[in-house]
Amino acid sequence: MTDAHLNPLTAISPLDGRYRRRAAALAPIVSEFGLMRYRVRVEVEWFLHLASLPDVAELPPVAAPVAERARAIWRDFSVADAEAIRALEAETNHDVKAVEYFVKSAVGKLEGLGRHVEFVHFGCTSEDVNNLAYGLMIADARTNVLLPAMRGLIADLRRLALPLAHVPMLARTHGQAASPTTVGKELANFVARLERQRAGFAGADLLGKMNGAVGNYNAHTVAYPQVDWPRHCRAFVESLGLRFNAHTTQIEPHDGLAEVCHWLTRFNQVVLDFDRDLWGYIAIGYFRQRAAPGETGSSTMPHKVNPIDFENSEGNIGVANALLAHLADKLAVSRWQRDLSDSTALRNVGTAFGHCLIAWTSARRGLAKLELAPARLAEDLDAAWEVLAEPVQTVLRASGAAKPYERLKQLTRGRRMDERVYRELLAALDLPEEARRSLAALRPSAYTGIAEALARSALAETGATVREVGWADAAEALSSVRMAVFVREQGIGREEELDGEDADCRHFLAEDEQGRPIGTARLLASGQIGRMAVLPAWRRHGVGAQLLAHAVAAAAEDDRAVFLHAQADAVPFYERCGFKAVGEPFEDAGIPHRNMVLHRPPSR
Repeated sequence: MTDAHLNPLTAISPLDGRYRRRAAALAPIVSEFGLMRYRVRVEVEWFLHLASLPDVAELPPVAAPVAERARAIWRDFSVADAEAIRALEAETNHDVKAVEYFVKSAVGKLEGLGRHVEFVHFGCTSEDVNNLAYGLMIADARTNVLLPAMRGLIADLRRLALPLAHVPMLARTHGQAASPTTVGKELANFVARLERQRAGFAGADLLGKMNGAVGNYNAHTVAYPQVDWPRHCRAFVESLGLRFNAHTTQIEPHDGLAEVCHWLTRFNQVVLDFDRDLWGYIAIGYFRQRAAPGETGSSTMPHKVNPIDFENSEGNIGVANALLAHLADKLAVSRWQRDLSDSTALRNVGTAFGHCLIAWTSARRGLAKLELAPARLAEDLDAAWEVLAEPVQTVLRASGAAKPYERLKQLTRGRRMDERVYRELLAALDLPEEARRSLAALRPSAYTGIAEALARSALAETGATVREVGWADAAEALSSVRMAVFVREQGIGREEELDGEDADCRHFLAEDEQGRPIGTARLLASGQIGRMAVLPAWRRHGVGAQLLAHAVAAAAEDDRAVFLHAQADAVPFYERCGFKAVGEPFEDAGIPHRNMVLHRPPSR
């Protein structure tokens, strides 16, 4: 084939082929086009920074309108501009020199700057431009693509886990029946772990340098010995949003980038652990997968619905982590003051990010297909009464019995036990009467400790804080969210939104880390939850589920039956949170609604 245009069917990498659409958000950032654009940005901004230094008298300050036109060189950078740089590189056989020539040509056409173009790339080695360009690239990929994808995966997992916080499940340490837990608590463990790694990745420093050929400002100080170059170069690097590294060779040593790779690797390892656990739960029937219309599970076995999304996630994590591990190891090592082996390795940063993105989106696809199988969970619990040997021997310990563990081990180790055998066991033991009654009332499904509370604690960590507030004190904050969502976004009349019932309701306010209002809910005396509203930027991040959990818990305090009127497009969200639609659809404020009730009573 001679066609030079990219075709997904002829692409060498699956990122530009089979998975192109799923990785498309990264393309303008981490591609060769993206790298060129960030290099152009560094060259232009360095030129303007030099022009702002009074001691560099030969380069006068650039007037604000001209500076804006100079910044348009990188802000409006096009594929045609990238092609022009590529043509220059064909002559220079040097990618950064080609960028320098392109910027000189563009700057030289601006008013009054033609005779100053040699200040483009002044004092720079290629790595001054490269390290800052990659820093900007990684910062944008992190902020605009990777962190939102991480938050989306965590939010999906939180939405699945929250209504399952109370659902008992047999634990399987070493693959064997073990003390019961809850489904939501096991999923919440992953939420807590992923949040920690996400926060570390978000906070990892991206370092940059601008200090010449071997990091000593050699050329700078010869040309302008009176200039405080370390101070001005620090200011320039920090103006780009990067942390200044004062101690380098020709290259910024990439220790910060290695840390970024390690954070990503650890996040991926948690996702991998999750993928394998869910694969196993599907295999033993704790979860079913909804079959997608038209989808084939096997070319020969028509009945199959395979857990392909979790398998795809696992495979892409393997590729991503192999690349990330190599980058973390390789980039931090350079012979003497510089060798070029990092240059070709760095070009694979985007590839590693792409496989991360595909892995996370695949895991989210798998989550969206899951349905709990309560009967299968109950079946396993009821077949494993032997797990109650643990509380029996613990109560014996507390009552002062001799060698309680050894006695229970002799009676139960390696044996299957049903309810009848369990009660015979209790009858044969010398137990205080109160303890006997307590143990007799115990069932495997009820022996979950504080798993539900632990689940709800972990699932409440969203980056948002929810608190109960009074209408008199917080009406302005509550109304700001409700007006933004119901009135301005949905077009509901102000008089319909303010229905006169707020003074008699319990209100819940979600705030971001700076204390700004981002979500609301209220609980009426009837047990109805209403005015659930979350600002658009915070949707799909678990804030709604957190608000709902607080409202349900408040209803439980008064043992109320809980119901709500859900807008039709929000019905799936409430179903995931344990509500069930009843009755026929109806309209309220011109919007289709469904009446929904909580599956189980709010208190047990």
